[in-house]
Amino acid sequence: METSTALQLQHLESSAETEPTYYMQHQQSLAKVLSPCRYQHGVSRNQLFDYSYGAGELIVCNRGIDEFVRWKSEIQILKVDLPDHVFHAIAEEAGAETVEIRSSTKFEDKRVAALISAVQAEEEGGGLSGRLYMDSIAQALASALVQLRGNLKRGLPQYHCGLTPIQLSRVKQLVYGRIDREISLQEMAGAAGLSMNYFNQMFRRSAGQSAHQFVLNARVEHAKDLLKSPRLRVIDVAVSCGFQTSQHFSRVFRSVCTVTPTEYRRALGIAFQRQ
Repeated sequence: METSTALQLQHLESSAETEPTYYMQHQQSLAKVLSPCRYQHGVSRNQLFDYSYGAGELIVCNRGIDEFVRWKSEIQILKVDLPDHVFHAIAEEAGAETVEIRSSTKFEDKRVAALISAVQAEEEGGGLSGRLYMDSIAQALASALVQLRGNLKRGLPQYHCGLTPIQLSRVKQLVYGRIDREISLQEMAGAAGLSMNYFNQMFRRSAGQSAHQFVLNARVEHAKDLLKSPRLRVIDVAVSCGFQTSQHFSRVFRSVCTVTPTEYRRALGIAFQRQ
């Protein structure tokens, strides 16, 4: 089975079953239980163990594991599949060939729980923050799992420098050249000639902010220039700066500038002129 290069979400819903069902776990995943449920689980059809969960509890599901599951009640689960390349990058930077994540039938970590809640909010909001935002969450989830449940021969190295001026310049050229379009963390890392995990650390050291925040700030700065034109509607400015809706644009603009795009225009004494 071909695996995705991006974080993927699956909503699993089922009623009680009389017979166990066979599953093959193709990617490293986290599961969040959305409603209280009971089920039986095991690697053999004839040897299943009972589990019960409350809403909000987390499960770490290992890649490459085949298992049998029998649902004993109605279930609603959000499954978050993490792309393999984020783990490969972490292993590479640690000087290891692979990284193994230990499964956990009941996993607790406030940071991971908050990240999954952010994924849910992004999905419910229509995915307006874009691919780069989800790439960043996938990277953070993978790093947390490696730290908490990972098995590496060597620890992750600590870096004390940042991107070279040439690398940073190439990344900025990419961002400014694609200011009106979607951009991924992988593309930014590629512009610097680095793996995503290494790039994420180096960029933050160089720019003092995450790659995702840098892109948002660049888009807002571009928007401030465009808002000076009285012939452009707010939605026109939003689309020209890579935002899918004026609502998302206004929310991001306000978070950076503390005022909405319309309020910013009003403060400059500029009024929209219909053509």
